[in-house]
Amino acid sequence: MRLLVGYTADDRGAEAIALASALGGEGAHLDLAIVLPRSTPFSASYPGGDHGYRSILAEKIDGWAQTALGLVPAGISARVIARSVDSPAQGLILLAQETGARAIVLGGRARHVAGFFVPGSVASSLLHASPVPVAMGNPGAVAALARAGGKLGRVTAFVGTRAGARGVIQAAASAAARQPHLTLRVVSLVAQDELDESKTDLSKAISAAEARVRDVLTEHRIDAEISIASGSSIDDAITELEWNDGDIAFIGSSRLARKKRLFLGTTGQRILRTLPVPLVVVPKSHSVEPAQS
Repeated sequence: MRLLVGYTADDRGAEAIALASALGGEGAHLDLAIVLPRSTPFSASYPGGDHGYRSILAEKIDGWAQTALGLVPAGISARVIARSVDSPAQGLILLAQETGARAIVLGGRARHVAGFFVPGSVASSLLHASPVPVAMGNPGAVAALARAGGKLGRVTAFVGTRAGARGVIQAAASAAARQPHLTLRVVSLVAQDELDESKTDLSKAISAAEARVRDVLTEHRIDAEISIASGSSIDDAITELEWNDGDIAFIGSSRLARKKRLFLGTTGQRILRTLPVPLVVVPKSHSVEPAQS
């Protein structure tokens, strides 16, 4: 599995490498991307060495690259790609397409003063434009991965009550199949406030949600635990779920997204803000290559 890591020389960069290593598993390859604005104070040159002038930026990148490669666990190959770009998000998208990456992996979502998680500016841009899945953690989620020995233990796919569940379930199932010890859970969220608008009975909505998930699993011969989380709102439903160290979650894009592009919808944004585990956002109509046995 080939993954593109958006690396920065700070804690977020280390978190991104840890998450990518866990997601890819043994035998994966990581392209560690250092993308910098074309105009930077480090672009100046200074006298030094036997070759005359040397770029300060090149000196910096050499140090960052060595630090990044030192964070990659044994059993995973990696290289560093450094690019100057007009836009970091666009630069990561182009590199993902160039390298054939299965996903772009970023460092942690920051915790807002109000307590919820928010993505940074680069992540926000990718969540509305990337043609490949985008994976993000947060400091607590990466710490939980460390407690699990740096390995995933369970993959959870979030599906809604409308069309679109198939792609998310397939992407999550493919990720789980790449590491034999992983289990798959499919979660459908049922919110009472949304049912009140449609005047739908809660018990009927839960039964219908479970039936939809079971139909997709049966159609694609996927073995998974089914969980229906309900509450007065989406946020309440999410808090009903239990999470373990080593968990990761997958969600899909909004119905408004262009084909094969990400666009995080309202429910996805609420999950992103609340979820305590790493998250992978899957583009609309994303095609999944089967895992090699």
